[in-house]
Amino acid sequence: MSAPIEPARSRRPSFLPEYPRTRAVLLTAATILAIGFALQMIASAGALTSSVLIPSAVAILLAALLMPIQILFNHRLKLPRGVAAALTLVVGLGLVSGIVYVAGASIADGIDNVREVAAEQLAAFQSWLTNSGLPIGQDQIDNALDTVVEWLQSNQSQIAEQAAGIGSGAANFLVGMLLCLVGTFFFLAEGDRMASWLIMRMPRRWQERAFEAGRRGWVSIGSYAKTQVIVAAVDAIGIGVGAAILRVEFVIPLTAITFILCFIPMIGAVISGALFVLVALAFQGFGAAVIMLIIVIGVQQLESNFLSPLLMGKAVNIHPVAVLLGVATGTYLFGLVGALFAVPAIAAVNSMSNYLAGRDPFPGLASGGSALTSSARNLVGDTPKVKVPKRLGQATPSWASQARDSEFAPVTDDGDADADRVPAGTGSPTGDEPRPGGATTRGEAPTSGTGSASS
Repeated sequence: MSAPIEPARSRRPSFLPEYPRTRAVLLTAATILAIGFALQMIASAGALTSSVLIPSAVAILLAALLMPIQILFNHRLKLPRGVAAALTLVVGLGLVSGIVYVAGASIADGIDNVREVAAEQLAAFQSWLTNSGLPIGQDQIDNALDTVVEWLQSNQSQIAEQAAGIGSGAANFLVGMLLCLVGTFFFLAEGDRMASWLIMRMPRRWQERAFEAGRRGWVSIGSYAKTQVIVAAVDAIGIGVGAAILRVEFVIPLTAITFILCFIPMIGAVISGALFVLVALAFQGFGAAVIMLIIVIGVQQLESNFLSPLLMGKAVNIHPVAVLLGVATGTYLFGLVGALFAVPAIAAVNSMSNYLAGRDPFPGLASGGSALTSSARNLVGDTPKVKVPKRLGQATPSWASQARDSEFAPVTDDGDADADRVPAGTGSPTGDEPRPGGATTRGEAPTSGTGSASS
């Protein structure tokens, strides 16, 4: 007769086993310190490589934004990859150049008005100081102005050095812009081949899932970029129309600045709204500034509570706290540029991690949908919307598990056989893209690695 099996004993922790609370506090503190040290190392590395990382990240977003035009030229008009990418860049640069020209012309036309208003405001400020009852006379005001002029004259060399530093920064900006344009061209023309090359560096058993996860991440990035353009345009046009009705100066350049700043979550809306309000205050007075503030708040609330959820839906389904922390972390690591890329990076990582965990955020890709041509709303499908419990304390882990299972479709092993297999870039007009292992999606012979037939 065999000896009875003793039950397994629970293993006691070797570190402070008699003081569990102290152990938990110390481990939590050590974890926080490790995360802070890691962030500091990432910031140091980012500072050294920012001249390459930032233009590359901008190029990825621009490629996602311009991809519909590239698809039109490459898939619909049957143009080769390189020609289609070049024409797409020309169209994009033409739009940007037109906006910059109109904004610059508006600023040039209003320079004289700025000088007149600045002189009037300065004279009004001096008159207010003289008649305000404060112990400040006209002689003291004149002496203060003379002191400012003398300081500027005595520090001309330092001002010149600062101007030289600005010139050096402008040169670095031009180099980064050139790198960004080149990167955008190749992401548009050869993005799928570049992604496949990276995935082929992985072990073979990981390649398929990594490729499919990359497709989900690309859908999130593309959906964010295209939706953010619409949201930024609505914000800029809505606020700009209100400013034009109030006859605020520099409406066109301020509208263009608002359009650009709206790509930076949270921070951009505050800065752009403040610019409109300050210009209205300086040129139109306090009453116009208050009305301008109401217009800014109204348009931004309409955009954040109605338009953004309607357009983005579940393609960029991120909790506001995650957005806030991501923007703060991105700003700490890379400045305002980091704030710009925080949300699309979090959205892509969220979609990829959900897929790798067995929860497909875009089940339409598994049933033949395209990561390039299909809309994110169609790829999400008719998954039910999860309702948050009304009472605090009812959002338990069991509720979260049920909500997660109902919100995401399960990942199937063979469901993506008819999809286009493209995480980035464009492919052949028919959508027959190479799989990670070299086979095509519709049973043709493996590709030779020189691109699609359209090139």
